[in-house]
Amino acid sequence: MQTSPEVAMPRILPALALVGAVFAAPALAGGLEPVALAPLTHPDAQLQVIGPDGGETVYAQSDLEQLPTYSLTTATPWREVPATFEGVRLRDVLAANGLEGQSIAVTAENDYTTVLSAELIETVDILVATRVDGRAHTRRARGPIQFVIDQEVFETSDLTDEANYVWMVARIEPEG
Repeated sequence: MQTSPEVAMPRILPALALVGAVFAAPALAGGLEPVALAPLTHPDAQLQVIGPDGGETVYAQSDLEQLPTYSLTTATPWREVPATFEGVRLRDVLAANGLEGQSIAVTAENDYTTVLSAELIETVDILVATRVDGRAHTRRARGPIQFVIDQEVFETSDLTDEANYVWMVARIEPEG
């Protein structure tokens, strides 16, 4: 993880506080279940997060997975047969970077950009998937970093739409 020294500690401490929650937390609404993941390195997976102060943190897959990790078995609009996705909650990534309670702009590797509202983020569990079916997520399968929502939640929430299923996620920043 690369970060400027003046923002390193405020970002690391919230992330460390969240790590212990994975072992005591029950299953969450929307099908997310806490899971312990064995170390796995994906050289192509990288996520840049811009904090509210303009500070930048770059996460490799292994950096993201230092936050509490979760598993979600679900279908998606592009995957009729359910798959098991593993990764971290978007809410936890945002909290570790001082972006809780904010709408965010998300940009994919292909420059696709969408905005996720603060209300959506606070109401719907969005998994930042780094793995699918036990393996590193690939670009061929809409990875290496993909936002995934439980299909049942997606179909019943008035806040979700297909624009929330961002794949090849490269950058998150405050909206606006």
